[in-house]
Amino acid sequence: MRQYHVCPTGGNIYFQEYLMAVTKEQVLATAALARLDLREGLSDEESEALINAIAAQMAEVVGYMDILNSVDTEGVEPMYSPMREVAPPREDTAVKRGNAEAILANAPERHSTFFVVPPVL
Repeated sequence: MRQYHVCPTGGNIYFQEYLMAVTKEQVLATAALARLDLREGLSDEESEALINAIAAQMAEVVGYMDILNSVDTEGVEPMYSPMREVAPPREDTAVKRGNAEAILANAPERHSTFFVVPPVL
């Protein structure tokens, strides 16, 4: 795990090295949950390098969560949005924007007034 410090003047985060390890098994388990094969089409060396890079990135994310966990939120009101003002209501009316023919002119393939896309299963 890294120790993180926030610079009081600039708000920049800087690190004091000591990284919480994310194991190869954790990376592979997370990839399996996401149905990703991190080894497909790669040599053993490439696969190991990829897994190590992902482990380092995951450790960075976990380290950042540690920063958030260390923030004193005592007395801070929970919020549902970072915006203080609520967006003004507007009338819900249909508006025709753009010319379908001009938009479809950029499509690599189309059928009538529809984009043709490969099937996703």
